[in-house]
Amino acid sequence: MFSSVFLAQSGQFLLALSLGLFLFSIFGSILGVKRSNPRLLESTRRAIYAGSALISISVVILWIAFLEDHFLLRYVYAYSNRDMPVIYKITALWGGQDGSLLFWLWIACLYSSACLFLHRRSDRTLIPYMVPIFGTILGFFASLILYSDNPFSVFPAAPLDGRGLNPLLQNPSMAIHPPSLYLGFVGMSVPFCFALAALLSGQLGNRWIVATRLWSLIAWFFLSIGNLLGAQWAYVELGWGGFWAWDPVENAAILPWFTSSAFLHSVMIQEKRGMLKFWNMHLIVLSFLLTILGTYLTRSGVVQSVHSFASSETGIFFLIFLCLSLLFSAFWIWRRRNELKSDNIFESFLSKESAFVVNNIVLVGSAFIILWSTLFPSASELIIGTRIVVGPPFFNKILAPFGIALLILTGIGPAIAWRKASPSNLKRNFIAPILVGCLALIFVALLELWQWYVLATAFGVGFVVTTIVMEFYRGAKARMHSYRESPLVALVRISLKNHRKYGGYIVHLGIVFIFIGIAGAVYKDVFEFDLRPGQTAQFKEYEIQFQGIRQIDKPNQIETFADIDLFVRGEKKLQVKPARFFYKSQEQPSTEVDIYSRWKEDVYFILGGIHPDDGSVRIRVLLQPFISWLWLGGLILIFGGLISMLPSLSRRTW
Repeated sequence: MFSSVFLAQSGQFLLALSLGLFLFSIFGSILGVKRSNPRLLESTRRAIYAGSALISISVVILWIAFLEDHFLLRYVYAYSNRDMPVIYKITALWGGQDGSLLFWLWIACLYSSACLFLHRRSDRTLIPYMVPIFGTILGFFASLILYSDNPFSVFPAAPLDGRGLNPLLQNPSMAIHPPSLYLGFVGMSVPFCFALAALLSGQLGNRWIVATRLWSLIAWFFLSIGNLLGAQWAYVELGWGGFWAWDPVENAAILPWFTSSAFLHSVMIQEKRGMLKFWNMHLIVLSFLLTILGTYLTRSGVVQSVHSFASSETGIFFLIFLCLSLLFSAFWIWRRRNELKSDNIFESFLSKESAFVVNNIVLVGSAFIILWSTLFPSASELIIGTRIVVGPPFFNKILAPFGIALLILTGIGPAIAWRKASPSNLKRNFIAPILVGCLALIFVALLELWQWYVLATAFGVGFVVTTIVMEFYRGAKARMHSYRESPLVALVRISLKNHRKYGGYIVHLGIVFIFIGIAGAVYKDVFEFDLRPGQTAQFKEYEIQFQGIRQIDKPNQIETFADIDLFVRGEKKLQVKPARFFYKSQEQPSTEVDIYSRWKEDVYFILGGIHPDDGSVRIRVLLQPFISWLWLGGLILIFGGLISMLPSLSRRTW
């Protein structure tokens, strides 16, 4: 329908025009603030809207190029081909470096436009200072795309077909996982802009914190979804049976989750007691800078990762932008340090404030350890010339105590009193959780599960679940007494009326389930069998019978399945079909696992070697205890996050 040349030239023209609008928003807003010119300030805000619209059109143009197979565009040729399913032609937008930067910019445009529009009346005094910050971020990415990594660059002549998307990325999770991470990463720019606007304007009261809180929660929410989907993708697609390998890019993705989680907890202290203002400002800036650092790590070649894009000169520009952002933010925080002093002091270590501070120390400390360990191989190579690799065992060992501390703190924080907990408060809120935690620990020990991390997790799970149940019970009981409601109605209405509090409890419950899934991975079992058609093999309470090999030739790939009947205690449950796919365009194989999920464990099947001469195969089977609880915990966490983001219903009559 459209010519390749027209699409390429249109995309580049729109990028150039949007860059001009973003530059105008920067310098026009600075001039408008100096001259107190409301018309100029309004025009700069509209320039952001217009630039965002142009970027949106350029994204649509690139999608059209993918869907219509315009291989004259280098980016389309590199990440698509004629036989690739439509869904993967759509997701190919973020499959490579050039397109992913355009996708980053597009999401940033949507965030900035939504923020400026929604706060145009409620935060009139901050908006003039936010526009140039948004414009700088958008202008940086637009210039980077236009002059360095342009997805609209073309060949002298169009190839007949493209190379196609990496087979590892041809997975349904990849339609959701990268966009979720980008929504989380880019979403951190909104709190950052609010924080800098407050610093620049000197308006450091609670208003900017109130405005920032929801945007921080939205970014945290999408970061949570993105990391969980990434773990699920690794589990089902990479064929190794794990869900987190402490890969450098995985680590970069989770770092801002830790710091934003810390902010969402400590900001409650600032709202309630006027404390931790200086610390919260640092957390917001740090969360944004970590998203830029993560973007830098995936594109610079500094770290070696299966998730990284090809090394390019783009990395140095991200490093410069990161350093300038750090210096600018640090300067203004230092300049406003006296205005960021706390209004109150800590009155007791046994208080909600102290529990949240310890929570912050654990979260930020975990982030620091992950960051240092991720960069250590590159640092060692730079200093001594030898790359010292830090593997998963190190991360698991060093971070396990932090994880247990974080789990227990999720139960302490909600239940302990503000300012100073009295003996009666401690007795009323913590005796039952401690007893249940001890019973859970004893129960796990009786099962002869002696690993210290599993025992500590059992105690933490019992402790936290009890505190959550008690909090919901007390809230529902009070509501039932006041409004004569049924237990279920009372639970729903307290959750919707005080959504931040009870949504947070649901998030904590999801984290508890995630910890159960992580603890179960300690006791993973591995079995391997060489089977001919008709042969059987037994392991634990399971029996498998190999039926034979089946092959399907599709336009994009050749699929080879091993049909295996699975029996549990002698009863046939289903036929599993682990497979190996061969992608024709890339001439690259991939492993496709099959999984039989139960509450107590997953039976995870991997097809290894295939011997065509006698039809035999090697089957690798993993037993993954309680892994389903991890995914269930993720769903609960997401549900709790949605509850937390609901509009306040406190003004309604319920």
